[in-house]
Amino acid sequence: MVADGVMVAGQGRCGRPRTCGLRARFQRFAEALLPFALLCVPPPATAASAVEISAVVGFTDTFRPGRWTPLAVTVTNRGSDLSGELEVQVSGGDELRGRRYVTTHRRKLELDRDTRKSLQFTVFPEGLSHPLVVRVHSEGRELARSEIDLRSRFVAERLVLVLSRDANLDYLNDSATGGLRVLYPHPELLPAHWQGYDAVAAVVVHGVFLERLNASQFDALHKWIAQGGIVAVSGGPDYALLRGSRLSALLPAAPAGMTRLSPDALRSAFSASLDVSRPVHVNRLDAVRGRVHLGADATPLIVERTLGLGRVLYLAFDVAAPPFDRWDGMRGLWLDSLRLPPAGRVSLTAEEPTHASPLPSLIAAGPANFPSAATMFFFVALYLGLLLAAYLLPGRALSRWQALARTWGAPLLFAPSAWLLFGPAAFPRDATALTVAVIEPLPDSIYARLELDLGVYATRSGAQRLEYRGAEPVLYPTRRAQRDGNAQDWIFGEGPRRFVEPLDRRRYVLHALEGKDVIAFHLEASVRDETTGPKLVLENDSGRDLRDLWLLFDGYGYELGSVAAGARLERGLARAHGIELGDDAWRRVLRASSHDWTHLASPARIVLDRRLKATAGGGYPAPGRALLIADTASPLQPAGASTDRPRQERALVAFEVAAQEKDK
Repeated sequence: MVADGVMVAGQGRCGRPRTCGLRARFQRFAEALLPFALLCVPPPATAASAVEISAVVGFTDTFRPGRWTPLAVTVTNRGSDLSGELEVQVSGGDELRGRRYVTTHRRKLELDRDTRKSLQFTVFPEGLSHPLVVRVHSEGRELARSEIDLRSRFVAERLVLVLSRDANLDYLNDSATGGLRVLYPHPELLPAHWQGYDAVAAVVVHGVFLERLNASQFDALHKWIAQGGIVAVSGGPDYALLRGSRLSALLPAAPAGMTRLSPDALRSAFSASLDVSRPVHVNRLDAVRGRVHLGADATPLIVERTLGLGRVLYLAFDVAAPPFDRWDGMRGLWLDSLRLPPAGRVSLTAEEPTHASPLPSLIAAGPANFPSAATMFFFVALYLGLLLAAYLLPGRALSRWQALARTWGAPLLFAPSAWLLFGPAAFPRDATALTVAVIEPLPDSIYARLELDLGVYATRSGAQRLEYRGAEPVLYPTRRAQRDGNAQDWIFGEGPRRFVEPLDRRRYVLHALEGKDVIAFHLEASVRDETTGPKLVLENDSGRDLRDLWLLFDGYGYELGSVAAGARLERGLARAHGIELGDDAWRRVLRASSHDWTHLASPARIVLDRRLKATAGGGYPAPGRALLIADTASPLQPAGASTDRPRQERALVAFEVAAQEKDK
């Protein structure tokens, strides 16, 4: 009865028994195919759900637009083993004027099943209207994608990073124009490249062991200080943390125990408003190699040293302990000790260029990508001579075909030979790599500042990938290209094999980038102004030969020749043997050098023009200072598949040193 009831009900719904049976059989067939259909689901959807992306922009997800900033990306793989690439896309330029461009950072990504990996990039979020795009792709398939909204993460203030477990420096926060914002990042998330500190005004270290940083992070911190960064280290009872090898290399003094200061001594050193009723223990300092900024009863309390262009401060007391943690004067003490420079302007659009590019003049220098005039003359003369010989060659009467063979056969045979002889040599098939670098050694430092112009001149269509080694500059499209509306999209490959690749694949296009870095380049020099002329002492510990060395001082130029790596030069110079230069000092020195002024000296002139504009008035070198100029090997060299490409390079060393006064 139940079965009959079902049949009746089914007939009532279907209305036609035959149609109902066909529908039932089709339904059973579809149910049988369902497991196979599920197995045929496209793999990208399954893989995408198995890969997760999380990212932190800047420090504690806070960044300053118009400044370089670190970007930490964590990829979690919950699926099968993954071999692909992690890609970060940053939009920049001025979209209203048609100058928008996309910079893509890529890094190889290898992840086993149920593992995660964190990778760090240094990016330049120029504006806020476009999100950062983070993608994971493999074999042409996008496995995961995340878009990071920048509008909720930016601040306009300069950043103060506090590396501490318990210190509270929020009283330094100031939202006024050019103010400060205090952040407390984990030490493990500090930048791996010095340019990642671009938005940072100062770093405060309190009770943290710097050995927690990896080698790249500590190297980045050290280079940032040499570039002009400020680090303040707070003392405390656990002074063993301050005796680690890394902090010991930076600090202006060594902690040697604890000493006690009376309340009267503390109030005399700091302020009468300091609420202290009992003696306070501070670090006893030894091996002081800096300037004592503040002291009490012959006990140094704040010691400072210069390191390159930057400074390191050692506060011998614990800034997070009584009575300093609740003292209203701590903000003023910090600002007086740090002496932060004036805040710079934050730009949300591309800045207008202030200098020309030296790359076009380097292209003109050769070896050219077109045949020289002599080569073309030789080719044309040989070709016309062959035609003339065939035409004037005497002989018996020839048939029509014999005459054609004699007139055109020889040139046709000559054409392949001429191509093999002239073509590959006169027309290189690959792109030309161009690098113009100016290296400025930093005083009292083992580092030098590197400013770089990098170009790829395309002599054929197609991909123009350039691999390089020797330095790790942060690269960005030239400001002049952005102004002229020719900004290009670029791919920056990071990791063990670094490369750059413009996405514009046209031929006869100069793809230009600018870059900055801090490299190991140790020079020590002193110049003494004596009665007969300057006396120079130079220690070349840069690891590179210096060629065509010149000294510019007090309106005269002195040619010094070459100085090998590891050599010492000590020479007294007579003004009678120098070149009187006047107002056009360094231009005339370059013109007098052994290089061709029309071609090779032009890039040097351009980069020195930049330094002249960067100085605050006066000439270059500034009054009372001497300037050393030399050529050296480029710190950026082609690598991998790019080593066989033709290349042009010019690296100029410009070292300005203070001149010692004449003996009285």
